Amino acid sequence: MTTKSTASAIVAGPLAGAWTARSLFGLAALLAVLLLSTNLQIQTLLVEPIRAELRLSDLQLGQLQGLTVVTLGALAAWPIGWLADRWDRRWVLALCVLVWSAATYGGGLSQGFDGLLWAMVGLAIGEAALLPIVYALTPQVVPARQLSVANAAVYATLVLGSGLALVAGGAVYDALQVHASRLPWPEGTPAWRLMFFVTALLGLPVVLLMLGLRLQPVGPASNAAQGASLGTVAPPSPSHHQFGRYLREHGLSLVMVQASLSLITLGWFQLMLWTPAILGRSFGSTVGGAGLDFGLVVTLASAVGTAAGLVWVTRPANRDNPVGNFRLVWLGGLAALPLVVAMAWAPSAGVLLLLGGLAMTCLVIGVSQAPALLQQMSPPALLSRSIALFPLVALPLRGLQAPAVGWLSDRFGTADPRGLLHAMVIVAAVTLALGVLALWRLQGRYARLAAHARGATAHFKN
Repeated sequence: MTTKSTASAIVAGPLAGAWTARSLFGLAALLAVLLLSTNLQIQTLLVEPIRAELRLSDLQLGQLQGLTVVTLGALAAWPIGWLADRWDRRWVLALCVLVWSAATYGGGLSQGFDGLLWAMVGLAIGEAALLPIVYALTPQVVPARQLSVANAAVYATLVLGSGLALVAGGAVYDALQVHASRLPWPEGTPAWRLMFFVTALLGLPVVLLMLGLRLQPVGPASNAAQGASLGTVAPPSPSHHQFGRYLREHGLSLVMVQASLSLITLGWFQLMLWTPAILGRSFGSTVGGAGLDFGLVVTLASAVGTAAGLVWVTRPANRDNPVGNFRLVWLGGLAALPLVVAMAWAPSAGVLLLLGGLAMTCLVIGVSQAPALLQQMSPPALLSRSIALFPLVALPLRGLQAPAVGWLSDRFGTADPRGLLHAMVIVAAVTLALGVLALWRLQGRYARLAAHARGATAHFKN
């Protein structure tokens, strides 16, 4: 069979159009990995119990997501992304999940700030490449014509999973307080520690799913066809010089766009990170109550936002219009900004949740385009490493945000029950404003990146 006929056979194969049992299993396995990353939302419910037992300040709580944690996680993302481009991505992802599980279990054993900090470092390293590898694997396991639906499912799992994790986490926390004596851990173990232990064990079945994943076969004659049919190619082991040349030509634009996208996502992150603690501290909610109320709001906002984003991206006019989808991100941030600012004056928990839910809906509509935007602006042979730059750019920014909120809250003082709320609003509003302005200015650069990546799909030489 000639190279041309081989390519045609692959394009006409199962991954070219219709869903198959293999592609559905592959997508489900990737979504299971993403559900693990919602562990952070469960941790946000535990902020007040952890603070009380370990006697932590708000600044220390912020440092658990601060520069030390995120910098080490970001530094790990690059070599993991490099390894994923040169080795079997399934095995790399499975090893990351094992590291994540071990670090989560270690967090439950922590006896003070230092131990908890290093557990968070381990979590950051384990999570460093989860999203980049999942984004890179998605086009290899789903039909090309279903890639926009799969990308929406990836993002929906992240945001809907966050809301459901809050609801389930609050319910499990309350159940653990009642039934802790029936579990195989020492009697009297605090419920927040048990939450870490139980969550850690969830990683083990996910590893088995990774090992059962099947990808499109790779061969010298099939790379061009896969570029056409999958939107990417399986790892062709490109050289360091190849990636270095790409960075010299496009690195500045790539980093600027990724940094600006991260500012919008970090506005959403601040709401997720601090709102459960604010509900307890400013409005007297319990851990279980905050998890249920905020979790339902997050789930509803995520469902509406993701559905609206999917309707937008599947319209014929937008299907092949990456710049239009890019514009939707900053428009969502712009719409959310006044709602976030208004949260500072919320007179009750209900109003706070309403404003936060509306802001999250606007943000999700735009940020739901992130998987496709990251895929579309990098050559297929360099996809894992290009996307791995995203945490290198985003995590240091996140590392500044969380301690900034904690520091501002401590400056307001413990006597002010709204100090944490005001600190969160200030940091989130500034972050969103900077992100909107930057994305608005970078539309031309993104268009050039996307055009280069489209050309590389057909012409990139290994």
